[in-house]
Amino acid sequence: MLLSSTELSEQLSRLNGWDVVEGELQKTYRLETFPEAIQFVHLVADLAESLDHHPNILIEYRNVTLTVSTHDEGGITEKDIMLAKGCEELV
Repeated sequence: MLLSSTELSEQLSRLNGWDVVEGELQKTYRLETFPEAIQFVHLVADLAESLDHHPNILIEYRNVTLTVSTHDEGGITEKDIMLAKGCEELV
């Protein structure tokens, strides 16, 4: 089920640096080195597999941008919040 705008605002207030961009949750992580960025992506991949919910990932040198939404629902759901929270715990 899609989050209401109130629910989404409440959740975003608890997620450091995550924003809504074109109807999806998005954050860019800036790692110290390229190898650290790749290691982070591997950790995100493991997390995503465990949740069976996968983000779009853009790697630009040390910057890793994660974009997530629940396509089946047509927007942002609790699944997306869970993935975002899990990613925050990885760094």
